[in-house]
Amino acid sequence: MKAKAYSYIRMSKDIQLRGDSLRRQTEASKKYATENDLELVEDFKLEDIGVSAFQGKNVAQGSLGKFLALVEEGQVPKGSYLIVESLDRISRQNPHAATALFLQILQAGINIVTLTDNHVYRADGGNFSDIIVSVVIMSRAYEESRTKSLRVGAAWENKRRNIHKRKLTRVAPIWLKLSEDRSSFELIPERAAVLRAIFDEADLGKGSLQIARRLNQEGVPTFAPSKGWYESYVSKVLTNRAVLGEFQPHHYVGGKRVPRGEPVSDYFPAIVPREQFERIQAGRAIRRLKGSGRKGRNNINLFQGVARCGYCNGRMMIVNKGDGPKGGVYLRCDNARRGADCKASNWPLDHFETAFLWFIEELDVRTVIDGSEGEEARKALDGQIAIVSAELVKQKVMRERAFELLGDSSAAAAFVKSKIDEASLSIDGLEKRLADLRGSAVTDQVRKSRPLEEVKEVIRNIGHWTLASEDARVKVSDWIKRNVKELLAYSDGLEPADGTKARQFSVLFMTGEFRTVRLVGADPMTAEYSIHATDDRWVLLQNGKQSVHH
Repeated sequence: MKAKAYSYIRMSKDIQLRGDSLRRQTEASKKYATENDLELVEDFKLEDIGVSAFQGKNVAQGSLGKFLALVEEGQVPKGSYLIVESLDRISRQNPHAATALFLQILQAGINIVTLTDNHVYRADGGNFSDIIVSVVIMSRAYEESRTKSLRVGAAWENKRRNIHKRKLTRVAPIWLKLSEDRSSFELIPERAAVLRAIFDEADLGKGSLQIARRLNQEGVPTFAPSKGWYESYVSKVLTNRAVLGEFQPHHYVGGKRVPRGEPVSDYFPAIVPREQFERIQAGRAIRRLKGSGRKGRNNINLFQGVARCGYCNGRMMIVNKGDGPKGGVYLRCDNARRGADCKASNWPLDHFETAFLWFIEELDVRTVIDGSEGEEARKALDGQIAIVSAELVKQKVMRERAFELLGDSSAAAAFVKSKIDEASLSIDGLEKRLADLRGSAVTDQVRKSRPLEEVKEVIRNIGHWTLASEDARVKVSDWIKRNVKELLAYSDGLEPADGTKARQFSVLFMTGEFRTVRLVGADPMTAEYSIHATDDRWVLLQNGKQSVHH
């Protein structure tokens, strides 16, 4: 009966697979088995393609490790042959580890054949010089791999040090091209203009679908062959930090593409300012959390994801009952609509929106809609808030990772604790800065002194469900999502049992301040009272008179 032979093929790079290496090694194994009267087991794929032997992954995770397990279990008969191109196919680890693996295979009763010299390393251990030769060969393979690793690392670091003098690669975002001398990237003007328009629309509070629809309707050419613009591509553009000029190098670890080092700033030409980019990311995050509302002209729900029923905390939704005596558009508790343990009545949407826009003085609707005086300052402030918020999240993640490291009870515990202290100190400062900025944002946005009739006209226009412009409602909706944490609506009054039906709503701002308004009769701009509260005082406005309480 013929002894069995197993061909082991390892390639650390897929470029070898694309070449002739796989066919050559396979045919050489077949030829050796035929010439030496061995039965080559061909239905057992013993291949590690793209797996490195420098760190022993072919044993720990690859086919060679599985083969050794089968040998230990006795499923591979003793006296079998393991055919390899050379010993460095088995291991490129340090000499101690490589020799131990080599001897482990022999001691398990498996002969090793190297095709480069047709040498057989016998399992019976009859030739001591074979062990010496194997140690020398695998030591040389280790040194070659180690030297190569060091050279590649050094070459990379050298390239990174000179990254602003000569670009690493011609590959760049699709709106850029590399200059002839490879010293810089240049903007493609028409694509840069499209990008800036996309970011400007997103900055108004528009979602990726709305932006993609507009680009397709206007026939704006795509950057690559495609049947129009897609929501997913617009989202990808809006979150790509390359528009800030950042470049994040990557490398492959265990076959996975992972970031290598910190991002390189000013590598690409910047398309948009940091404040705008972070402001958009914050807005997108809020819309993911609170919902973006219905899309399309005149269907923007100003309070999507914000308004709740004051009685049952159910979500408030818009109900359109159409035309006719019993028709109209209303704000209604979803639980009440479904008869699920709430009896709150409908609140006419025009009435609610007008009351909100009139009494929430923190929202200067004219400035937000028209982009008039102070709008750029407001947007810049929102951008600063977004930047500080992003840095705060980054520091909190860093601190959490440091806490996880403490569980390892390592000798570096003191160092880890120092990093936790640094992150905590930074977090305290950022949280204070964020509170100050948000306080300034609300204060700066308080309605400016304008003629009452002018303000009323603006509010009536934005609050008109069927006639208001889509852009105007998008801007106001975006402001509400950014600044209002919670809005409670009491459609039958705070105490429905008293029969007065004096509708009321309360607004909790992101700053912690809140405002409560109790309306009177059918006029949405007339209130029985309004209360505005901060950490240290509350202000009551009643019958045209204001009183301050601490």
